[in-house]
Amino acid sequence: MYYLAFFFMYYLSFSQQAYFQQEVNYEMEVRLDDKLHSISATQTVTYINNSPSSLNSIYFHLWPNAYKNNSTALAKQLLKNGETNLYFSSPDERGYIDSLDFKVNGKKIKWVYDSVDVDICKLFLSEPLASGEKISITTPFYVKIPEAKFSRLGHSDQAYYMTQWYPKPAVYDNTGWHAMPYLNQGEFYSEFGSFDVSITLPANYFLAATGDRFNAEEEEQFLKTRAEETAKHIANGTSFELKGFPNSSDKLKTIRFKQAKVHDFAWFADKRFYVVHNEIKLETSGKKIDTWVFFLEKNREIWKNAIDYVNSATQFYSKYVGDYPYNQVTAIDGNIIAGSGMEYPNITVIGEAGTPEELDMVITHEVGHNWFYGILGSNERDVPFMDEGLNSLYEMRYTRQKYPQKTLSTFIGRDTSFKLFGLKTIPLWKYHQISFYPALRASTDQELNLRSIDFTETNYGSCVYSKSALVFDYLLDYLGETNFDKAMHAYYQEFKFKHPNPNDLIKSLSTTTGNDLSRFNYHLIQSKDKVDFKIKNVKRNQDSTYTLKLKNKTGVLLPFNVYAYKNNKVVDVFWLEAFEKERTATISVKDIDYFKIDGADKLPDIQRRTNMIKTSGLFKKSKPLNLNFLTRFEDPSKNTVNYLPIGGGNFYNGAMLGMAFHNYGFYQKRFEYLLAPMYAFNTKDITGFAEFNFNFYPKSGFQQIVIGARTKSFSYDYFDTRTMNDNLGTDFKDLYLKYYKIAPYIQFELKKKDPTSSVTQNIIYSSTNLFTDSIDYTIYPSFAVSGPRKKNVYSLVNQLTYELQNKRVIDPFTFQLNLQHSASMAKISATLNYEWRVSKKQSLEIRVFAGTFIAGSEEERGYYAFRASGYNGWHDYLFDANFAARNERNGFGFSQFTEKDGALNVWTPLGQTPYWLASVNVKSPRIFRLPIKVFADIATCDGRALNEESFLWDVGLNIVLWQNIIDIYIPLFYSKDIANTLELNNVDFVHSIRFTFNIHKLAPKKFIQTSLF
Repeated sequence: MYYLAFFFMYYLSFSQQAYFQQEVNYEMEVRLDDKLHSISATQTVTYINNSPSSLNSIYFHLWPNAYKNNSTALAKQLLKNGETNLYFSSPDERGYIDSLDFKVNGKKIKWVYDSVDVDICKLFLSEPLASGEKISITTPFYVKIPEAKFSRLGHSDQAYYMTQWYPKPAVYDNTGWHAMPYLNQGEFYSEFGSFDVSITLPANYFLAATGDRFNAEEEEQFLKTRAEETAKHIANGTSFELKGFPNSSDKLKTIRFKQAKVHDFAWFADKRFYVVHNEIKLETSGKKIDTWVFFLEKNREIWKNAIDYVNSATQFYSKYVGDYPYNQVTAIDGNIIAGSGMEYPNITVIGEAGTPEELDMVITHEVGHNWFYGILGSNERDVPFMDEGLNSLYEMRYTRQKYPQKTLSTFIGRDTSFKLFGLKTIPLWKYHQISFYPALRASTDQELNLRSIDFTETNYGSCVYSKSALVFDYLLDYLGETNFDKAMHAYYQEFKFKHPNPNDLIKSLSTTTGNDLSRFNYHLIQSKDKVDFKIKNVKRNQDSTYTLKLKNKTGVLLPFNVYAYKNNKVVDVFWLEAFEKERTATISVKDIDYFKIDGADKLPDIQRRTNMIKTSGLFKKSKPLNLNFLTRFEDPSKNTVNYLPIGGGNFYNGAMLGMAFHNYGFYQKRFEYLLAPMYAFNTKDITGFAEFNFNFYPKSGFQQIVIGARTKSFSYDYFDTRTMNDNLGTDFKDLYLKYYKIAPYIQFELKKKDPTSSVTQNIIYSSTNLFTDSIDYTIYPSFAVSGPRKKNVYSLVNQLTYELQNKRVIDPFTFQLNLQHSASMAKISATLNYEWRVSKKQSLEIRVFAGTFIAGSEEERGYYAFRASGYNGWHDYLFDANFAARNERNGFGFSQFTEKDGALNVWTPLGQTPYWLASVNVKSPRIFRLPIKVFADIATCDGRALNEESFLWDVGLNIVLWQNIIDIYIPLFYSKDIANTLELNNVDFVHSIRFTFNIHKLAPKKFIQTSLF
């Protein structure tokens, strides 16, 4: 009842407000200046008020102003999503719209820019516009076209992508005005009407636009000639001899385009285009449609058959959704920054594609937007899943139908020959699962019924596009293709050229199919509920039927199907209605090998490993073991163990070779492990490391809780018996000292109030248990007889760490507060790492550290003292880092350190204090963009750890070999006390050079789950 009540209230909130729709008709005359990269234009808008209210004002969008400066809503959103091009752009690169002079019915009016968003303005009408009346709004306007590297509008030299380029009234509907700034993530909502646009430009440009060319016989011949030449070049394998852009013709031409029942107008112009033209007849109605593609020489091989993709996409959507109502469809090969393609009525612009199949899929998706965006004009800013999600469903159906044998290897141009990652075993149409499941399994996904600005950048793709496609594919599976297509046809007929909302969609589908879809709506659209069904057991009955014991692990009330297989072929499919916890189901089918929930993989089930069970055998749920190199996409039918040969070395163990075994994949698992044993050739023993963790996802309070442990064991020192040989004449074997580290931990990631926030917070509690070998000097008198012996020492240090990380692009920082305690001491420290961004690619790095002991005697604290010049190997008492020669006091091993505590980049024994320490470390931006920086450090501490000076400082050069992993530090200047201690310890200039090798920062799991794809 709760779900039905929820659905009823949701419906009621919309039905109480009567639907109406304004009409906006445009007439525009435009002239392109391809030397100044600008347009000059005039516009007449006929605005028809179909609302029941009088209007005193009208909002307009001036979206070219989104590119005006680095403080617009677009610039801020790009920055939030990691794009700095607009923020650091120069005025020459940016764009804007100006020279506006709005008049209503020929009379000047007052108008103002929005106080926040410069790409919105408000027109104040001199007289109210009554319901049913219309007005004429005119204005000239000038657009400086930005460079095509920020978003959708722009130019690449003399190639022009004219989108969201003119003054446009905002939508006024039964919820009010929808004045919105231009954004890159999140698209548009516009009024339907007609366009009559005349574009003047040099005569040798190829021009494509929304609408039909009107009275353009000369232009049609121009395009026909180019199309004939294109066909010859494709057939002969030759090309147009173009070097850059041809000179623009001195002759101008004016092309007029007209189109009714659309809500936007875009145009594209380039002098280099290949042109292909075709005509199709719709299978459903026989209507003839002109199809066009315009593409560039560099992409000819991939685009040469693109007209077929436009044709098949138009036929496909017309068949499965409803007839295409316009006269032409065009695809443009262009520079597209906002995604791989972008849609406009009748026309789409496509970015780079790696293979013909990928191009086909992108063109199909963008052509499909003529239905889901163009004809069904939902509010993409407020409910983007109704546009991108539904369209992605049909794109996925198209791929499944056209490329049933293709796999994900197709995306990299290698179908069955590419074995890595298991790509060759995954059908191409499942790419939306590949997109969605990382977020689903990590529980970072979001519900679908959100505004575009409420999605993280990752989830805008993985949820709005992919999750939507998957949940509606499940609905298609449940309703059956015939019923689903009938319902979507009805939805299309009822709402074409209108602005449907989610309630309209669900109500239309429910009415046509006769199914109550309130649970589908609640669980899969309104919430981020997880689906997880399981077959617990199977029993074969005497009457040859089977009884399945099933479990609903999450309580989501949705129907699902069970497939029955014999010899790996589907024998039957059974649908089971929703249940809360557990149920049994008796299935009348004979002689079955195994059952599988959702055999077609159309249900967004979070754990498919529990969906299958065999009907015979002792271990009915067992799966074959599969050894796989490196990693692969998850195969629920197998137990996969990934392997990878590994190697390493250090001064004591010598060369090490081994094999890593793990279950890390592209999706997060509940239980994850890594085992990496190695054989050390010098010490002739087993070394290595291992880690494991369990992941939990609470519904509130924390985003994730991780409980795990890390362990490793290597040799860290040795006892040289050669000195004993000299004194005693004995021949004892050197003793290699080893350590064993076991560090269990629990990590709490705090849940964000705003998922799009760049701030993450973690609380980690860990316990470092160390078992270290050392020489047992208590038997020293017997050395001469029996030789030196080792003893094992146990130590324990606990840590509580709070970490706040702000990953914003401009001036990111990390703050860490750390408390360490053992039986003999307690100390607390704080570290701030701040990047002050000074240019697009350059930052000034600032580190601030402060720490103090809060318990323990001076003697007990000495081993854990703060170190002004960071940690050499023997200072790393937690054995966190990996050192090539951990306990060496000179040579190569002496030069390696980690930037801990004071982090001076020159070595000094000064500043090692069991009291308190503070420091500031600065690294300059790269010098002349070379991998060279200037560093400067200053530290101070309790005076008992200093000499004559109160501060220690150094200045030098930092050579960056691998950012944050391998750095070389060359100290050039330093304080007098440091100089004296270097001289006293016989450390010359060469040996004062230090380096970091922070290989421990390369987390295999993080690399696999975030870097490979």
